[in-house]
Amino acid sequence: MTARASWIETADSLLQEAGAGLRILRDVPLSGRTYLGIGGPAALYVVPEKPQPLAAALARLSGAGIPFDYLGAGSNLLVADSGPSFVVIAAEALAAEPEIAGETVRVGAGYHLPRLVQRLQKAGLAGLEFAEGIPGSVGGSIRMNAGWHEGEIGKRVASVLTVSPGGEIEELPAAPGMFAYRASPGLQDRFIASAVLRLERDDPQAIAARMRAYRDHRVNSQPTGARNAGCIFKNPKGDYAGRLLEQCGLKGRAVGGAVVSDIHANFVINRGGATYNDVATLIDIIRAEILARTGIELETEVRRWT
Repeated sequence: MTARASWIETADSLLQEAGAGLRILRDVPLSGRTYLGIGGPAALYVVPEKPQPLAAALARLSGAGIPFDYLGAGSNLLVADSGPSFVVIAAEALAAEPEIAGETVRVGAGYHLPRLVQRLQKAGLAGLEFAEGIPGSVGGSIRMNAGWHEGEIGKRVASVLTVSPGGEIEELPAAPGMFAYRASPGLQDRFIASAVLRLERDDPQAIAARMRAYRDHRVNSQPTGARNAGCIFKNPKGDYAGRLLEQCGLKGRAVGGAVVSDIHANFVINRGGATYNDVATLIDIIRAEILARTGIELETEVRRWT
C-alpha cells in the first residue's frame, strides 16, 4: 500500500467512527467546485450536516495527525491538478434558511453570500449591500473577511459558531483583532459552522437601489462573465494591486490557458484549459515583475491547495 493510500484508508476509518451526520465521499472532482474551474479530485470529501458529528471527526483526524482543510464555495481557491493531499471538509450542507430576529440574522456557513444579501433586502435589513456580487459562501467570506470598497463582512459579525481542530464547539463573540484585511486571525484554524450578523433597518427599496449601484459598478469594472477566482492579490498599503499590474503593462500577460484580464488587471482568467501550473506560474511571474519594477512584494489573496 502506498503512503497516499495508507492515509486515505486511515482517515476514512476514523471518519466512519465519528458516526451519523457526515457524508463521506471518495474522489470528488474539485474543478466543478471552484470558480476557476481547476482542480483534481479530493480523495476524501466530507460534508457535515451539523457541528456535532464534525467535532467528533476533527478530533479523530487531529489525534491521528491527518491534515484537513475547509471548503466553502471555492471562489478564491486554486487547486492542484492532482487534487489536495488532505481531507476536504465542505460546508455545503450547512445552508438552511437564515434565522432573522430583529436586526440580527443567524446563517449557516454554506449559505451563499449573494443569496443572503437578497434575502436581507426583502426583510429590510441593511449593511451587506456591498457583498451582493461577492461570490462564495458565508463561512468562506467570514474566513477571508471578504469585502469591496468600504465594506467588509467582519464589521457585521456579532458571533461565530466554530469547531476547533480538537473537536471543541464554541460560539465566539466578535472582538478586536478577530478580523483583519482579507483575514480572520482571531478564528485561527477553526471551522466556521454559522454566524450571527448585526444589521440595520432600512427601506427595502433604498437597499435595492444601493445593491443595483454596486452591481452596475462591478459589471463595468470586473470580468464577471469569465472563470476567475476574484482578486488574485491583496492591495498593498496605500495602493491597489490592479493599478500596479496595469501600470507595469501586465494586462493580457498569459501562461497557457491563464491570462491577466483586460478589464481588471488583478483578475486572472481561465480562458479554457488552464491548469494549476499555468495559474501558479503566471502569479509568480507577476509577483517577480512587480517586485523588480516597484519594490513592492505582492501578497496573494487566492489560496492554493496542493
